[in-house]
Amino acid sequence: MKRAACLAAFLTAVAVAGDAPTFTDVRIDKPFDVYLRSNPLLMEVAGAKLIRLPDGKHVVLGVGATFLKDNSPKDRLRAETVCRVKALASVVAEKEGVQVAHVEQLNERTVVVLENGKEKGKSVSELLQMTKTQVQGIVKGMAIVGRWKSADGRTFYLAVGAVCDKKGSPLPADAPR
Repeated sequence: MKRAACLAAFLTAVAVAGDAPTFTDVRIDKPFDVYLRSNPLLMEVAGAKLIRLPDGKHVVLGVGATFLKDNSPKDRLRAETVCRVKALASVVAEKEGVQVAHVEQLNERTVVVLENGKEKGKSVSELLQMTKTQVQGIVKGMAIVGRWKSADGRTFYLAVGAVCDKKGSPLPADAPR
């Protein structure tokens, strides 16, 4: 697939061009650790990733990221929830597409001010732009497979993943890989 080849070339070029990002508190399940740790950009860039294996199977990964406000248990729970939803949504968006709605609203008005018996006019324009994206679909077999933080500890990452057969159906966790 051309898209996968372009992504691989881009990730390789970027990894060679700059220093690889570092992470803390890294906990990634096997076999997903091999894929994520082999290219740190896969860990740093949120979104869906598809890795084709030589035997025809696929590794599907979704990575979500959010900023941490503090290290409280409440904030960690918020980060887990937000990242899981983002990771799953990125996988669905990659497979099903994204519905985008964009609305622009322009309000114009003239304000007349009477000051010391003199009228002064002012034209006021207000532009409101709103873009909404929506993803809808069902994801099966995507378990949380990893968690880590950025080197400075301010960004939390969470990965969901599945190994799929040649037809794209998730394999059971205990299936040979």
